[in-house]
Amino acid sequence: MSCTVHIGKGLTVSGAKTVSVDPRAWREAQQAARQLAKVRRDMPRLLDSVQRQTRQDIDRAVAAVNRRQDQTEGRLQDLSEYTRDLEVRTSEQLREQAGRLAAVQDRTERLGDEIARERAQRRRQIADLDARVTDLAEGRDRATARAMAMFEDARTMAAAIRELPHERFAPGRLERLEQRLMQTAGTLGEQEPAFMLGLVQALYFDLSDLRVEVEDAELEWNRVRFAALEALRAADAAVESNARIPMHGVDGAELPGIVLDVDFWTDGDLIGFLDRLREEAGVVVAEDCPLTADELRAIAESTGSDCERRLTELLERAHVRALASQARANTAELAVAAFEQQGYELEEEVWEGQDFRGAHYSKLVSLAGNSEIVVEVAPDGDGGMAIKLLSYDADPAEDRRTRRTQTMLEMLRDSGVPVGAPQTRDTEPTPGEGDLKAIGERLRRVR
Repeated sequence: MSCTVHIGKGLTVSGAKTVSVDPRAWREAQQAARQLAKVRRDMPRLLDSVQRQTRQDIDRAVAAVNRRQDQTEGRLQDLSEYTRDLEVRTSEQLREQAGRLAAVQDRTERLGDEIARERAQRRRQIADLDARVTDLAEGRDRATARAMAMFEDARTMAAAIRELPHERFAPGRLERLEQRLMQTAGTLGEQEPAFMLGLVQALYFDLSDLRVEVEDAELEWNRVRFAALEALRAADAAVESNARIPMHGVDGAELPGIVLDVDFWTDGDLIGFLDRLREEAGVVVAEDCPLTADELRAIAESTGSDCERRLTELLERAHVRALASQARANTAELAVAAFEQQGYELEEEVWEGQDFRGAHYSKLVSLAGNSEIVVEVAPDGDGGMAIKLLSYDADPAEDRRTRRTQTMLEMLRDSGVPVGAPQTRDTEPTPGEGDLKAIGERLRRVR
């Protein structure tokens, strides 16, 4: 990155000069500053607080799930002897799974597989029994009674599913099954129910499976939702933990008593990042969160690395800009010293808008009273600087202005500021450019 020095001449003379700075030297200084930006991870108390908060959210969600399961089980109390035991066992397993919302994914999947295996086995057993019953004429009365009972069970199950979030997790499925329920009701009035047993049984199990699928999908959705929420809250804690950190010099040594306000030095980008994290967490924590399980899973998996990367960028920028501000102050001090050696004294100095992130201005007056110089050292990007000299001279002698400029440049070079040769600028300074009172009161220009 380059740094320019504009040497202006005013009043009775025209023209200005520009001096370049070796970009390699600035790049090396910036790289050294960036190496100091390390994300702090020593925040066990913050993470403990995050986990406690998420645990409380999980407990509330489990309590809500259990209350609704109580309602569902209350609706299913009137099931017949043919299906009651199966649904009682299913309810027990769903409650067990609800109690494991914080479990790892493979454990949750094993519980879901266990429910599916037991239900499939029960389906086969009943299908085999039904085939034997309907083969026997004397068993048809029993088959009829069973078909009618399971049809009523199917109606009860459909009513219970209506109270579940079936449209979120199985859209359209209940509507199609209820159409089958209506068709089956009509068929039962036209044919002998004993021969409808297999059809009724299939309908009931499809409804029962839908109940399990919806409740299981909701539990998994809650599990990944809280994983996403914990990731977002951990990122929030990391950002807060790194909002104000010890300042280091370019040599890596900590500067005693100096704290780096990262949000200040990034022009509010840190708080902007934190606000986005909290906005996303607000969406995730809401019971009516619109995100899918896959979207929540993506948040849980990517938030940590995304936060690390963005936070590192912000810390690097803050360090670079804070050190660049100090470099501007140091450079201004060197320039003032160079002019003091030539018969000038410092009259006034100010930061643009009273803001260390802006340009630094120094006004010097000659002891003879016939000349004023304003030194502006402004940011050039995050790590560079642009130096402008505004000369308000009563004496237009070109050789005198050239000598004092060269003296300043030599002092800057001797002190490690790699300035080059001046070049002419075809503009003259205006009185407003040297009005330090107005400069201190105006808003900082964002470059």
